[in-house]
Amino acid sequence: MIKKLYFLLLLLCSQVCFSQAKISEEEKIENLIRVWGMVKYQHPEVSRGNYDINAEFLSQMEKLESIKSREDFNSQVLNWMESLGTKDLKPKKNWRKREELFSKNADFKWIGKSGFSKELQVLLEKIQLNKNYKDHYASVNRWASVVEFDNDLPQKNFDATNKAHRLLFLAHFWNAMKYWNVNIYLTKTPWSQVLPEMIPEFSLLNTKSFELAKEKLFSKLNDSHSNYYPSLTLNSLTHFPNFRGRIINDSLVVTRIFNEDSIKKNKISVGDIIYSVEGVKLKEYYTDKFSQVISVSNENYLKREIENNYLMASDKDSIRVGVLKKNGSTLEKYLRLDTLKYPYEKYQRKQPEKTESWKMLGGEIGYMNLYEITKDEVDVAFQKFEGTKGIIIDIRNYPQGISTSTLPKYLYPHKKQFVKALTPELPSYGNPDTKTALRFISNPFAAGKRNRNYYKGTIILLVDRSTLSRAEWIGMAIQAAPNVITVGEQTGGAVLNRNPIILMDDTSIDFTMTTAFYPKGPEVQRDGLKLDVVIDESAINYNKDLYLETAIELIEESN
Repeated sequence: MIKKLYFLLLLLCSQVCFSQAKISEEEKIENLIRVWGMVKYQHPEVSRGNYDINAEFLSQMEKLESIKSREDFNSQVLNWMESLGTKDLKPKKNWRKREELFSKNADFKWIGKSGFSKELQVLLEKIQLNKNYKDHYASVNRWASVVEFDNDLPQKNFDATNKAHRLLFLAHFWNAMKYWNVNIYLTKTPWSQVLPEMIPEFSLLNTKSFELAKEKLFSKLNDSHSNYYPSLTLNSLTHFPNFRGRIINDSLVVTRIFNEDSIKKNKISVGDIIYSVEGVKLKEYYTDKFSQVISVSNENYLKREIENNYLMASDKDSIRVGVLKKNGSTLEKYLRLDTLKYPYEKYQRKQPEKTESWKMLGGEIGYMNLYEITKDEVDVAFQKFEGTKGIIIDIRNYPQGISTSTLPKYLYPHKKQFVKALTPELPSYGNPDTKTALRFISNPFAAGKRNRNYYKGTIILLVDRSTLSRAEWIGMAIQAAPNVITVGEQTGGAVLNRNPIILMDDTSIDFTMTTAFYPKGPEVQRDGLKLDVVIDESAINYNKDLYLETAIELIEESN
């Protein structure tokens, strides 16, 4: 009898201890953010805009302060959701439309792993499967297949020194990406892990730490379209070198001079190699300084961002570098940096050096640079290219005056689809083969026409880290032609259009709204265009014509 009483007492004590298990501050916040996001987009009343969802978050944050146990947390969240109403939930476990959609972003395992009570789990699962939701906070424009956040307004009187406001910023952005960014499954750090990683960063108590936390959060998108222009770190860089260079492996080759007088004082020449900055290797320097500040789809495009915008950039007027001169000597020196004469000078420096839009290389190879070429120039060029061995199409730039249809009419034997698009459809679900509303008039995912006299020579497509967005889009259209060999290095990895979102502090950022796939896969987002021949450059004896020479060799070998 005593043994039975002891056993019952032990069992009772263990149940009490379990029910009163402590819950950490970070765990409370993480679970609240996850629940809040689901309620925002999938609850029948909240998704209609019948509640001020930001005010709800701030109210729940205030109540969390006094909660110490998991049981109390579950009770509080359950009471909150029941206060929002549960009678209009219409969950369908076998919702056929969802089963036909892209579901890699639909990760709801957290419901069963968060220590929620059974009652709370059941209610969350009903909300997650609820079909009866509306589009007040996020709506899919069916004409453009783009997500619009027109009613998702910034927090009034946002205060970066207010912890609850900072966490609202995190909750809003993290959930918007989870539910509506179809590319979120491609992030280097799984998006589900980004949330607990960022909560301590957004909990720090000063304005500077908040700005740095935003930069780090956005960098986790791994999206070369996600430029955050109010960046505290990037806007603090006020001094720049008067030259341009190309990063090759762990070094920078000086390729272009902007201010001869300044360069003479610095004793830097075209062809010099900078191998260290402030006593560390060049790659280590820019990776440590910028990899958690700038969002890029891949590391190769980070090089492009550094080359274009932040090469040796500093808040000081000089920076210490290690230089390998063309004559083989090495030296450590302070490099003078200058402010720009006017803001637009920074963008002028990005532009490629002027070159002909098209020309003949000898008598049997044509060359076409797509940067500033016009449709009329393309027409003239293909008349001249008729009967040649091959054409080199250079898209190591951002084409200004042509579209995806301009070249395929000369390169395809018939009209064909060159891309497949994944677009948002439902919260966390995407349409894996989007058909545009006006495709019968003009299908942006197909190009070309019936053409017996299409170009039959070898086509070499040159790409590199400069090939991004529209350039990759046009590149995909060219790659669908017969006899195309793509030569170069990994491209920017962000193909289709940008989608803007206003943030809780009234700043904004873009993200790539669609995933572009080749018709038979894989996706181009993050990885960039498929390569047939990879160019391996060397900083020592740098050859600026290596791409072109390789292309000519390939054409000669194929004939």
